[in-house]
Amino acid sequence: MSFWATSTGENLAAQSKEQAAAYTPPEGGNLEPIPGKSKVRAYVKEAGWDKNDKGDRYIKLRWDVTKPDTYARRVIFQKAWVKDPDPNAKNPTDKRDKALRMLAKIDALAGGRLAAKGTEPSDDELLIALANKEMVIAVELWEMKGSDGNVITGNWIRDVYPLEGTALVIGEAKAAATPKGNARDDLDDEIPF
Repeated sequence: MSFWATSTGENLAAQSKEQAAAYTPPEGGNLEPIPGKSKVRAYVKEAGWDKNDKGDRYIKLRWDVTKPDTYARRVIFQKAWVKDPDPNAKNPTDKRDKALRMLAKIDALAGGRLAAKGTEPSDDELLIALANKEMVIAVELWEMKGSDGNVITGNWIRDVYPLEGTALVIGEAKAAATPKGNARDDLDDEIPF
């Protein structure tokens, strides 16, 4: 099979440039954000330092949602302005303090490695300490006007909680309670002894 052959046998290399340029992807792919005042299970998939176009540094976290199933595989990005002041903040000092408290809480729920070190973490240290540690995140909505005048919405993370004893909530309605103890829902098919 040729590299340019589709699953239906169509040879895209044989198409004219006009045919290839006329391709329009199917509609879809835009997902509504998770409703505000929700609590969902998620884990940090990526963590590291990033900077804006002016060189201001912050920690960028990528959270991947795992539960409830309706929102599984959603991604929420979080900027923690713990180093340089957020240029968009009304009170950058307060925002930095809040970001440090949030990072300390995330770190504590992930095992406390960063705080134990006591110094500014590197990219590797952030990733090792925070990655794949599942917890419950409280999600809110943000909105802003895009350059075309349309309103754009997304999610931001208001707080984090331990898995144990924290109920999942979608908007104002409870979705499911998180089991206490060492229960693991990925072992449902095994026989307990």
